[in-house]
Amino acid sequence: MDKMGESDRARNRGIPATPRDGSAVEIVGLSKSAVRWLLELSKKRIFPYHEVTVKKHGKVVTVSYEEWNRKIQANFEKLFHVSENPSDSNEKHPNLVHKRGIYKDSYGASSPWCDYQLRPNFTIAMVVAPELFTAEKAWKALEIAEKKLLGPLGMKTLDPDDMVYCGIYDNALDNDNYNLAKGFNYHQGPEWLWPVGYFLRAKLYFSKLMGPEANAKTVFLVKNILSRHYVHLERSPWKGLPELTNENGQYCPFSCETQAWSIATVLETLYDL
Repeated sequence: MDKMGESDRARNRGIPATPRDGSAVEIVGLSKSAVRWLLELSKKRIFPYHEVTVKKHGKVVTVSYEEWNRKIQANFEKLFHVSENPSDSNEKHPNLVHKRGIYKDSYGASSPWCDYQLRPNFTIAMVVAPELFTAEKAWKALEIAEKKLLGPLGMKTLDPDDMVYCGIYDNALDNDNYNLAKGFNYHQGPEWLWPVGYFLRAKLYFSKLMGPEANAKTVFLVKNILSRHYVHLERSPWKGLPELTNENGQYCPFSCETQAWSIATVLETLYDL
């Protein structure tokens, strides 16, 4: 994510606050969605190609869309899901697990503990590539996200139980606190609005797989949450939805008052509803 440290006093200048330098969960989901689409077009002879060539260890390797699609499908949950079973053989760093039943934020980060941070990004993958997820595991992860990340208008960008969580974004603050100075916590807790649309759409999709009762409760939940956005739109002099809020929906003076993606994902939720 795009926050770069700016404080000389706190010594975070030039350091990315949230590099997410492994395979980010939403990018894997978007890749799966794109490869699946290309595979479908290729099979229908609408798209004239069926493979790509890449350099790997100095050699040129050919990978078909079918193989690429299959590999992501076969390995996604194995590598991204944090099993509720402490003895799961797929878990390479059991000592870093602090929440079970969630999906990792990334895989293969330079700081392995960052993989295990609970963020809302996995819900993007759920929407664009739902076939990657087992319904029951997805539902459990969404329940945890609802409890830990869902705010009045947006989604917390980091689990409040995380040691570097801070839900107040203050870009003017310049002190000795490495994690906060000059808004270093931009993506470490403040509640961004655009992810809430993906969360709600994921809830709607998987609730249908969980049965009529779960779906009915989810529809009620989604309408309830979207009513808050309606109230905000009615009262906003910009007639729009903000970039983010501080924790628990508090106004953030450093947030953009209206952003396209904040309202775009809400519109997509209404379409799915």
